[in-house]
Amino acid sequence: MGLLRRYESEIYGNYKKGWLLYGLYTGLIMCFSILLRYWLTYPMDSPSTWVDNIVLFLCMFIFTYLYRKKLYCGNIFFKEIYILNLGVGVVAAIIYALFVWYYGSCVDVEFLQRYIDAQEHIYLNNWQGTTEDMNMMIENIKTLTTVPYLSIMGGILTVVTSLIVAFIVAILLRTQKNVVRQKK
Repeated sequence: MGLLRRYESEIYGNYKKGWLLYGLYTGLIMCFSILLRYWLTYPMDSPSTWVDNIVLFLCMFIFTYLYRKKLYCGNIFFKEIYILNLGVGVVAAIIYALFVWYYGSCVDVEFLQRYIDAQEHIYLNNWQGTTEDMNMMIENIKTLTTVPYLSIMGGILTVVTSLIVAFIVAILLRTQKNVVRQKK
């Protein structure tokens, strides 16, 4: 069964420390981008936006590059970068979700209503069923959507996005290819 390859690779750096440090920085930068957009009169209407995904990508790319520069000879495998960025994504998602909760509860109290209005607009434009079903769906959204729900949803979307972004960053920044382990 040669479908799966097993690689022999060593981990060069302390990526667990990088999870906490770079994850904290990434989460704080994502939180600052939310506040900056709010101050520039472009408030959030969704728990995760393209701007947040771009900020996540840039942070992962920059912090992985800084992590790689600290290593001996800059040697780093795909696997180490991917594991590093998965941890960074999870820590950043936790911080991001907590901040979205704070943001929706204290900073921008209209965030919840903007989200409901945006979902209602999507249903009105794309609904293929009866109007009674559509009205029932809109009522369900209005009653079930809360700020804690949106913050958890934002955290989960950030984790899922970090899976994809970590893969892309690992492909771009690896410096060594893994050696395939020989069968014994």
